[in-house]
Amino acid sequence: MTFLRDFSIIWSLAHTLVLFLMLFESRYSFRKTLIISLSTMGPLIFINFMLSLIHLEAYGTLLLLTLSLPSMIVFWILSKYRDGRFFFTFCMVDTVVLEIIYVTQILNYYVSPGTNLFMFAVRLMIYPLLEWLIYRKLRHKYRTLQKNIRRGWWTFAAIGVIFYLAISLMINQPTNITERPEYYPPLILMFLLMPVIYFHIFTTLFRQQQLHEMSEQEHILRLQVNHVTERVSELAEADEKFRIERHNFRHKMKAIASLVETEQYEELAMLVEEYNETLGKTQVTRYCRNAIIDAVLSSYIKRAESRGIRLTLGFAFPDPIPVNETELATAIANAIENAIHACEKLPEEKRFLEIKVISRPRFAIQIRNSFRGTVSFDEDGIPVNRAEDHGFGTRSIAAFCEKNNGYSIFKAENGVFTCYLNF
Repeated sequence: MTFLRDFSIIWSLAHTLVLFLMLFESRYSFRKTLIISLSTMGPLIFINFMLSLIHLEAYGTLLLLTLSLPSMIVFWILSKYRDGRFFFTFCMVDTVVLEIIYVTQILNYYVSPGTNLFMFAVRLMIYPLLEWLIYRKLRHKYRTLQKNIRRGWWTFAAIGVIFYLAISLMINQPTNITERPEYYPPLILMFLLMPVIYFHIFTTLFRQQQLHEMSEQEHILRLQVNHVTERVSELAEADEKFRIERHNFRHKMKAIASLVETEQYEELAMLVEEYNETLGKTQVTRYCRNAIIDAVLSSYIKRAESRGIRLTLGFAFPDPIPVNETELATAIANAIENAIHACEKLPEEKRFLEIKVISRPRFAIQIRNSFRGTVSFDEDGIPVNRAEDHGFGTRSIAAFCEKNNGYSIFKAENGVFTCYLNF
């Protein structure tokens, strides 16, 4: 029956890696991360398996030095977040696996002594089940938490470290826990406490995430209200001008009739030209039927004009718009604001901004602008420029497109940055 024991050890070590990779955020592509992980952790897992065969009783104490610390160093190098987020993720996965290992080991001692059958069967089933639950229920939410929440992780990581050390010491020091059954009650309490604490940690993190989202939504709503308010003021001003012109319309028509009657055609042409010019001032350009999108476009186009940016515009919005109009307005605002910031760093004669919207064959938006310098992209093709020329909002734009079954493309070539959205 040593085969069952040996297999369950390898099975546990391998699934520790799988569980960690499901929650871990790497700075490299998935392919590169997987190659490095397998090439380093494969030999490490084999070495630890051999150590467990040589002296299984002492292996629990050696685990920290022979596996945990080396793997922590490897993944620290690969990690996208080199702070408390990494350490909490690492310690959480390790402590969860340790609990599974030791609980199954202790139960096997009493349920199937000398056979390892119970330990083998439970471990064989529990890891795939746990991975399925994490993939379906936790993985995406947890990665989003890591991206948006930056505070509090060191405290949570310290809790994980304490659990790791407490479990290892209680199980193996001074002898194996099965030789000290009087210590079972505090060990059971700790095994019960650990999932409760982790549940509380996740509840706290998700609450922070909700507050973060509410803050973002409040910021977006405030911007949209400002844009709409500006647009309403513009429309009100144009309406007032038109009201005045309508009041003067009869007088001007009488003047035109009088000039026609007296055959003063030169003066008539001048009066008509003056009248057309006055009417032109009452006209308000509409870019979209949706009030919020129209207000956003109007506000940013005016801002670009005031910065001396040369504009090329073309709008053909579909009716109805096939995506959430408020979220689309936010994405457009982010893209145009980035473009204006980038243009401002250039001499006025080199500033240009092009905004085009088409509805056929598919709804698509393209925003191009001049910029100076370089733009770095991550493995997903999203700008990560620290100078914030195109770093702010691009990830939310990409997330918006993905949410609506579309895609986004960002390019920076020959001094021209392109943001393309397709739905």
